[in-house]
Amino acid sequence: MAHPLHAYLALLDDLRVAGFHCHPIRDYFMAQRAGQGTATEPADSHTPCAYLRHDVDRMPARAVAMAEAEAERGIRSTYYFRCDARMRFPEAAMRRIADLGHETGFHYESLSRTRGDRAAAIERFARELAACRAIVPVTTVSPHGAPLAASSNMDFTASIAPESVNLLGDATDMDYSDMLYVTDTGGTFGSPHNLRDWPAGRCLTRPVPPARLMGWITLQTITQVTLSCHPERWPADYLSLLHASLRDAAANAAKKFLIASQSRIISAD
Repeated sequence: MAHPLHAYLALLDDLRVAGFHCHPIRDYFMAQRAGQGTATEPADSHTPCAYLRHDVDRMPARAVAMAEAEAERGIRSTYYFRCDARMRFPEAAMRRIADLGHETGFHYESLSRTRGDRAAAIERFARELAACRAIVPVTTVSPHGAPLAASSNMDFTASIAPESVNLLGDATDMDYSDMLYVTDTGGTFGSPHNLRDWPAGRCLTRPVPPARLMGWITLQTITQVTLSCHPERWPADYLSLLHASLRDAAANAAKKFLIASQSRIISAD
């Protein structure tokens, strides 16, 4: 199910009250290069830190609304943008979010769009990345799950060296051995309908509503977390919330059908 935007903002407030410092994804990679705790604070592995990631799959206006609300709180996060098959991006939303001081990045689906052809995917990725950079700065990228596609984008950048295309890194390459990964992929935090968005390491694996997430995180006694949210799932008004919930329900039904179909094929073999 989807959640209201105010629930996300309340979660950010809870994180800060608990002492977490909010950062965009690029700060993680800059810190790794610098060899210290975070790129903007003194090195201290005990300083609670939340990296905020937003994959803008559709409805960029909701991303703008979320970005403006974060900026009002003095928070910077990362917004990753997809392009369509003709390499068109939501330029106005991207520029507005960059102007607010947030990190902007490329949300790629190169491998699924080339049906698993890695050589073609690498070429496509380079062209789409260049098109994205013609609009806004890009130093990190993230994959689009494309759960109904035969090919997964999740391990695509293992095919390339980030520095070869002037990138700090891919959001999926963060080290989650001592960091918790929380995503609303599948409709809510810890959704059982999340098929592909599972990095190696510590992940939330059961549904937890936004109002209870901070309490759950506190019980884990961790100091670093990545919070990955899709802005389309966090609208400001009730009708949009209902629409987003229905969209997620339809998508999850399609995933169940796909899994059941694949199981029948395997059983037949």
